[in-house]
Amino acid sequence: MRSLSCSRRIAAAVVALSATVATAACSASQAPISTVAPVVARNALAQQVIDDLSSAKRCSKSKIYVADYAASTVEIYPQGVTNPSPCATISKDVSFPEALFVDHKGTLYVANYESSSVTEYLPGRKIPTLSIATASPPFDVSAGVDGTLYVAESDAQTVAEYAPGSTQPSLVLALNGGPHGVATDNANNLYVSYLSNADGVSHVEKFAPKATTGTDLGFTVSFAGELKLDTKNDIIIGDRNSSTMYVYPPGHTTPSRSFSTPLGKPVNFALNKAEDLLYVSGLSAVDIIDYHTGASIGSIGTGLRSPSGVALSPPAPY
Repeated sequence: MRSLSCSRRIAAAVVALSATVATAACSASQAPISTVAPVVARNALAQQVIDDLSSAKRCSKSKIYVADYAASTVEIYPQGVTNPSPCATISKDVSFPEALFVDHKGTLYVANYESSSVTEYLPGRKIPTLSIATASPPFDVSAGVDGTLYVAESDAQTVAEYAPGSTQPSLVLALNGGPHGVATDNANNLYVSYLSNADGVSHVEKFAPKATTGTDLGFTVSFAGELKLDTKNDIIIGDRNSSTMYVYPPGHTTPSRSFSTPLGKPVNFALNKAEDLLYVSGLSAVDIIDYHTGASIGSIGTGLRSPSGVALSPPAPY
């Protein structure tokens, strides 16, 4: 029934679009230019509705989003499929995407390096509902449980915080180095990985909500990208120089375990909702790793040229 209902909505949208186009064609020669432009805009909107409904029908409810840096697209794949092909593509206002994040509502955030912006896409939509101009090219983006958006601006050596729906930062955190990763825990504390100006290696600082000063957690990796936290508040962080992932329990300065990433440098990665699979972008494909054992169990490469950010819907808890 659900598939039939979706088909009917698509058919209705096609009929509505056809009627609008026909009306516009018959009256365009008699109508002023000022009235033709809105018709064109409505046609484009109707076509977008059709495209969105078609994509929703093709893609499963559980999705994998992969940013393709070279293609300036976000490819969408179904979860639970061996060697999947893209079921949809987002390209509108995507400009050399560096990182992705999906919040608990299913909203997708894209950190666009070339345009120095973060674009927001509601579930099932391919046109952004919000665009944020950042102080410098964004290297990572994340959202807390309260909806606060965090953007790592490496060149500016800052992390900007945005209230939900805002395009102006409510707080800007200054760091002694360029941030490459932002993530939050179950208490909405912010964690930032950054390449320190002091010693040339990557540190992690923890910030209480709305705090402007962080606490160094006392461990380093040679060159980190993103970082994530699981429901145990373990910090997951990659070292791109050694192609190794590390897991640090709360309060520990040595990792409890580590595993290699065979497809390349672990800059961008994401946990699934069950926290048993880790998706790590490699040089030409996304590696699927068993989070508990560290074993590579699959990959996603079809339709990708240069994978960067990766995110899942539904997302991991944090």
